[in-house]
Amino acid sequence: MRVNLFITLGLMLSLGLLSACEKQEKSGANAPDPTILSLALKSAVGALKPKEKPVDPRKHLTREAIDKAGTPILFVGLDSRNAYATLSPFGENRGVVTWISSDGITLGYRGGLLVATRGLGPDLMAADTGQALVAVRSGSGSYVRIYDYLDGEDQAVRRSFVCSVKNAGAETVEIYGLKLRLRKVVEACNNPEFKIRNTYWISNRNRIRQSKQWIGPDVGYVFSQQLSR
Repeated sequence: MRVNLFITLGLMLSLGLLSACEKQEKSGANAPDPTILSLALKSAVGALKPKEKPVDPRKHLTREAIDKAGTPILFVGLDSRNAYATLSPFGENRGVVTWISSDGITLGYRGGLLVATRGLGPDLMAADTGQALVAVRSGSGSYVRIYDYLDGEDQAVRRSFVCSVKNAGAETVEIYGLKLRLRKVVEACNNPEFKIRNTYWISNRNRIRQSKQWIGPDVGYVFSQQLSR
């Protein structure tokens, strides 16, 4: 049932974008660049799920296409699956922005910190980011982080971590022609089973432009970049 829901969401997104394009073409209005819309609808299909020959959208993206897209774009990559995709915003609820791929996989972020995934198989159901977000933005702090999962029998599994944050200096990051001077912050979280190292690259307005964050032991880390200006 969960899989059917994600497929439905993906189809709704695809049909909505296509309908918008058709209306704009007929009216003569400035339409989003068809190349980037095509990329979002086609190259991302199944890109975050295991497959033999995943498509890497980075080979097709350009700064011009990103700027003309007419919608924010999030690039994500799962190195553990050699899988990559571009995602579009799907909605916001209580400060959590949900991004969706055309095959219905979603990632939820609160202030740039990952709080949930759906459609990846072993999903992160929820993550506590209250103290973490404050610490990441300030570049210092210690706290306890909670990650919630469902096991193979749909039983709740909770993992607790003791975490600390430190500034790692400034770095110049290039995102498709944009050279950004960003503050690098490293979040170290440990428990008896796992050691996590989340990394964030933050603008002077406390916007997380790039990050590498832990989903869970089965999926590993997700790398993300905010491609839009």
